[in-house]
Amino acid sequence: MGLFGALTASVSGLSGQGEAISVISDNLSNTNTIGFKSSRALFAQLVTSSGVGGTQFNAGGVDSIVQRGQDTQGSLISSTKTTDLALSGNGFFRVSDTQEIDTDTAFFFTRAGSFSEDKEGFLVSPSGHYLQGWRTDSDGTIQNLQTPESVELQSVGVSAQASTSIELGINLTSTTSINSVYDTTAALTGSAGNNLESIVTTPAGADFLSDVRVFDAQGGARDVTIGFTKRAANFWDWTMFTDGSNIEGGTTGTNTRIGNGTLRFNQDGSLLNATGTSLTADWSGGVADGSLTMDFGEFSGGQIVTAETTFGFDDHVLDVGIESTTLTNGTYDLIFNADSSLQLVDSGANVLETVTGIADTSTTREVLFSTSGVRITLGPNFDVTPGAYPNTVGDITIGTQAASGDGSGTDGVIQFAASFNTSFVNQDGFGSGTLSAINVDEEGFISGTFTNGETKKLFKLNIAVFQNAAGLEPVSGSLYRVTDFSGQPLLKEAGVGGTATVISGALEGSTVDIANEFSQMIVAQRGFQASSTVISTVDQMLNELLQLR
Repeated sequence: MGLFGALTASVSGLSGQGEAISVISDNLSNTNTIGFKSSRALFAQLVTSSGVGGTQFNAGGVDSIVQRGQDTQGSLISSTKTTDLALSGNGFFRVSDTQEIDTDTAFFFTRAGSFSEDKEGFLVSPSGHYLQGWRTDSDGTIQNLQTPESVELQSVGVSAQASTSIELGINLTSTTSINSVYDTTAALTGSAGNNLESIVTTPAGADFLSDVRVFDAQGGARDVTIGFTKRAANFWDWTMFTDGSNIEGGTTGTNTRIGNGTLRFNQDGSLLNATGTSLTADWSGGVADGSLTMDFGEFSGGQIVTAETTFGFDDHVLDVGIESTTLTNGTYDLIFNADSSLQLVDSGANVLETVTGIADTSTTREVLFSTSGVRITLGPNFDVTPGAYPNTVGDITIGTQAASGDGSGTDGVIQFAASFNTSFVNQDGFGSGTLSAINVDEEGFISGTFTNGETKKLFKLNIAVFQNAAGLEPVSGSLYRVTDFSGQPLLKEAGVGGTATVISGALEGSTVDIANEFSQMIVAQRGFQASSTVISTVDQMLNELLQLR
């Protein structure tokens, strides 16, 4: 077996070095292939029997094994295309050969993330395979982890969302004088502040105005205005109105009120409470009514006047509030006597406190029951003539309103001595829109920006990881497929548990090192030459053997 064994071993050497050259050739030809992972040829000794006791040597030769570098990270190459995606870390993009996923769908895996949108809106690879992801809600919640699907963007849109909330951040100047609307009884009917028609008719009469655009159930824009008028110290009325064309039965060019309420402030300018915050707008044009909640910020809460009747002295009570008080919650009477005194009486007809000397004046005045803590603000035309008003002039109900949130009273509407200022006016509605741009973040979320200015998350990419990525089988198109050696893929979210993150606007370059490949090529060439020389030598020796006589 000596000479023939040497000949056979050298032939295996030629074969092995030839395969090494083939691997090197494949690597070099894919130097610029996106996502390509270089391979290398490894050699293993082949051993044959050496006879009994190992007294004879038989050359076995060499076996070549190709080791693939699927788990090697390539460098990132910047791109200006949003759908050029690179993975930084462990994992592969998953793609399919069909749009709709069924039992016949074949899945492949790739690190070549050059995707583009086809004519039907699907993100596809250059080979035409469909990128896979989970569909999400707008906040990024995955709808169903068990049903990944092809990422499709053409049919994605944003339907209209009716406005349901208006958040306000405004400073109402505390030094503002009482608004003149409260100086004229003709401008008021019923309880003061419940009818501000003069402000609705002539908005310039308000102390401060703030405009906001809201949306109805069909996505139609409706412009509304919120007017603020100071009724008394630490006490404001607000009213919302819009052009009559927006309201069913309204008149174009004439404002129509949607709702109103009150704002009370603490002595430090923080918001004590707000009323009238739930509104219903009867939108015109056959559109469903709009339910709006006014959010003036978190208020501090505490004891307040929760209800008051229409007072016997007509429209001259501008405000009923409470200072710091120890009165229990309940209903109390206000009685104006012929001696120009005002009494606070409990439900048992007990006089709790009396304030005397209430005189005519041309200005607004406050009457404070200092012990009880009840404050009454009277208008400038209050008539103190004996008998001008019936004895029992009204009831007030004192209750406790809980604070909202942390009760700071300073994160929305406030009342400080600074100038009127709007820091924010937010509402949660929008009109319908179509997709205008997409973005992909590190977590694999594909988010869409729409023509109505809205942004929402649409899909989250599948990242497939393998126990043995080197066991994947390469196929044409920079793809890999599962083998028994690789194991089955585990679909994970990007950036979770050691999984790769997604880099948008970048591609992963080839891992081929040209200098290293050239060095290996020289080594393989010399090895091939050496095996060839051995074969030539053995041939000569065999020839000499055949010449023996």
